[in-house]
Amino acid sequence: MTFHQVKPLVFPERDPDRPAKEAALRLMDGHELMRLYEVTRSAASEARKQGDMETLYPLARGLKTIQRLAGERGLVIQARRPRKGNA
Repeated sequence: MTFHQVKPLVFPERDPDRPAKEAALRLMDGHELMRLYEVTRSAASEARKQGDMETLYPLARGLKTIQRLAGERGLVIQARRPRKGNA
């Protein structure tokens, strides 16, 4: 098994590659999809902390897409409670 770095999922507004990206996401197993969600959520959290909205919005679209596709499979992605001091 080889290790490869997972990059956060981003969807620019009106992304012409969205159908191909979603098709590739549908081929991922549940563990891969959840790992992608974790990586994307981490990147979005960092962008939010930095106040970088131009980076945050495409990441948020990626997160919503992962959640929708996970839901189609019956997978539930639990929302995390904010840690004290992060609200």
